[in-house]
Amino acid sequence: MNTNVTQTATIIATYSQRMLIERADGQVCFAKIKGKRLKPVCGDHIETSPILNEDDWLINAIKPRSNELTRNNNNHKREIIAANISMIAIVTSDPPKPDWFIVDRYIGAAESMGIKACVINNKADLNWCSPTYTKILDTYRKLGYPTIDCSAKKKSNLKAIMTLLQDEMTIFVGQSGVGKSSLINVIALESNQLTQEISTKKNEGRHTTVNSSILNLKFGGKVMDSPGVRDYSPIIDTAYQVAGSFIEIEAEGANCKYHNCQHIKENTCAVKVAVDEERIDQRRYDSYKRLLNITQKSKENFY
Repeated sequence: MNTNVTQTATIIATYSQRMLIERADGQVCFAKIKGKRLKPVCGDHIETSPILNEDDWLINAIKPRSNELTRNNNNHKREIIAANISMIAIVTSDPPKPDWFIVDRYIGAAESMGIKACVINNKADLNWCSPTYTKILDTYRKLGYPTIDCSAKKKSNLKAIMTLLQDEMTIFVGQSGVGKSSLINVIALESNQLTQEISTKKNEGRHTTVNSSILNLKFGGKVMDSPGVRDYSPIIDTAYQVAGSFIEIEAEGANCKYHNCQHIKENTCAVKVAVDEERIDQRRYDSYKRLLNITQKSKENFY
């Protein structure tokens, strides 16, 4: 084997310091990381070469990323979740009890990355009649985000999801137990993701996807599974970026007469007027304020 030969490849699964890669020649194999400075993530395009007398290949370099999905980790440090994606699919359900602030933040991450976002309401056979649930989903629809009611268990309305996923590199995100892996199971039959029942003690989802992984879809496109979360906070540096995470607030904020307005204190602020007149949803505005508060606390110099 000529160890001087290099190929481009894509990271399709992550296992700590060992990665599963799909090479340019179509072969799938494991690869090791060269050195400690390289931090590849799922979705990364890399340069790789064979290792003498080993089945594993070596990851030599990470090619420039078109985008990065990031978060504040438990140590309040920047963590890259995935790279080179074109859409974020936020999966919700009930149970577990939905956290709509998490949904808003994932949508905001998509807005800041300049990519698509959609909301997939799984287990719709259980929660379709909830007025509160339906009202919140309708809010996303009115804002222009594709919002699909479906059931992985009953295999209902999956064609609508497949249409959205076609020719996209989509990452499925959401709370633990909402059924991300179950949806992928029925959409991509070749996948064999592990699923678990909802914890009956706390009615919270259990983490079933330990590492991110990418699957090729038979009808075109790729889908990335990701570990379930109980919270999510994107990396945001300024108040402008917080407002930009909420397209309706950014749009109304363009008409605000106050310079550098954070849309919190001034009663005649264009955004607050829009909230009072119900042109901006009150819950979404509360979500904006919460994210603004989190960002302000994490930054000494906000502007």
